[in-house]
Amino acid sequence: MGVGNILGPIVGGCLADAIGRKRTMVISLFGSSLSMLAIFFATDHYGALIIVCFAHGFLNFLFGPAASALLTDLVPSEKRVTAYAMVRLAMNGGFAAGPAIGGLLYAYAPWLIFVGDAFTTMLFGLLTAIYLPHGLKTIQGRVSSPAVFFHSWKAALRDLSTHKLFKQYLFALIFMAFGFCQVFSVLALSATDQGLTAGQYGLIMSLNGLLILLVELPISHWLKRFDPKQVLAVGFALIGLGLGAFAFASDFRSFAFAMLLFTAGEIVALPIGMAYSSDLAPHKYRGRYLGLRGIAWGFAGCMASSGLWMHSHLGTTVWLIAGASSIFAALIFCVPTQVKQSQAQKLEA
Repeated sequence: MGVGNILGPIVGGCLADAIGRKRTMVISLFGSSLSMLAIFFATDHYGALIIVCFAHGFLNFLFGPAASALLTDLVPSEKRVTAYAMVRLAMNGGFAAGPAIGGLLYAYAPWLIFVGDAFTTMLFGLLTAIYLPHGLKTIQGRVSSPAVFFHSWKAALRDLSTHKLFKQYLFALIFMAFGFCQVFSVLALSATDQGLTAGQYGLIMSLNGLLILLVELPISHWLKRFDPKQVLAVGFALIGLGLGAFAFASDFRSFAFAMLLFTAGEIVALPIGMAYSSDLAPHKYRGRYLGLRGIAWGFAGCMASSGLWMHSHLGTTVWLIAGASSIFAALIFCVPTQVKQSQAQKLEA
């Protein structure tokens, strides 16, 4: 699934600029809903499971670059932090309830988790197809042509080679995301090892969504007055402290405290980071630049799969490694980055 998450934004970023944001989102939503059902039916055959998980990871990660590019197309720069916080408000409204419901359903009828996920994703696809605008298209030529695909990415990467701020952001993001992704894989194992039930684990995960739902929007609105790099450094450091705290968690309360620290960092960093990277992305290459952001998340998620191996061999030390990775990401933003005058003028414009 992690490999699919890397390749999805490569294609999704190009499609967002070539066929439009809306069409790419619809393809992703309908495709990932069907692949989610396929995962359930493939669980008895390991080879088939690998194939459908790759397909799901690929189709699911087509969505991000197009969705972010569409939001950036529609929302002026000074309102993007708030807009991204509102999008995350909607996402975490579902996430606050999702894990708790999933924990209960797993004990009684696991198939309902997959059917429910597929149904709601398909419903989102229908709403997208009916109501959302198409957004910009900046790539000319036949979309199915490999030459057009490779030329478009070559041009974007050539532009990236001179964009020091975006490269700094991507480098830091990979290290933070490596630790961040452990929460969605290793945490279930750590909670089980310490005797937490599936229901308690679901509540811990729901705490993350609930806190974001309650406080992220006003905090993000307040934080946008500060230098985004400084905000990102603080947020990534808090995420690292929360991850490290999971190494010492032994009961429901200590797991909740670690999740509280982790969530505080997420609230501080993620909306600002999404708006900051969207502001940095040049208009002409917006879908592909935001595809690079998705690739960074996908690459980190793929590498984060090693956390499962580390957990089996190193135990809770995996959380100290994850925390250190995120704190290192925070330090990257403390390194001054010189921007060429022409590029500074472009960003100001």
